[in-house]
Amino acid sequence: MTNIAIKHALRGLIALAAAIGPTGAAWAALPIQHWKQASGAQVWLIESPQLPMVDVQIDFDAGSRRDPADRIGLASAAAEMTGKGLEARGGLPALDENQLSEAWADLGAGFGGSATSDRMSFTLRSLTDPDLLAKAIQLAARQLGEPSYPDTVWQRDRARLIASIRESLTRPATVAGRAYAAAVYGGHPYGYDVTEQTAGRITVDDMRAFHKRHLADDAAPRSASSAP
Repeated sequence: MTNIAIKHALRGLIALAAAIGPTGAAWAALPIQHWKQASGAQVWLIESPQLPMVDVQIDFDAGSRRDPADRIGLASAAAEMTGKGLEARGGLPALDENQLSEAWADLGAGFGGSATSDRMSFTLRSLTDPDLLAKAIQLAARQLGEPSYPDTVWQRDRARLIASIRESLTRPATVAGRAYAAAVYGGHPYGYDVTEQTAGRITVDDMRAFHKRHLADDAAPRSASSAP
């Protein structure tokens, strides 16, 4: 998905939520609105007019079950590394991880990515102030569509990940959980676990290829939800 397409998708979702005024009766049980975009994306919207805040979650069919067998952990790494820097594009400057973090702090907003077995999810939280919200949308669109995937940062984070894996294997609960998943799922991707070996094979080029394949123009979001 291009930066422009992502920005329009975010703006469309948030406009629906932010258009609700500050007045209105409270709901004992907030109704859930649902519709399907022309792209195939499923959209859920919950409105709460009393809150000057909007939460958006966008899910892609790009979870860890999409990981190559020799690179388990790729989806999670690709999602988390979107917050480690942005490319220079469209006249906007490149941002390193510190500059990106400061940009979000200045807006009082936040955006981040993660992956589970079935999906890669990105979440945005911002105040509904029009000026702040517009800037948050632009920055979220850049982070989702223009991650730089800096190799030096990945080398650092991969070392931390491998150290964490080693430490986790000293815990009986972790060992038992891995054995259980292998016994239940066998060779299915649901039974895979990231290891020192699979993490060690993941490169930033793998992340870029994964991002291009699963978040490209022909890979519409699996679902999106918004709650102001």
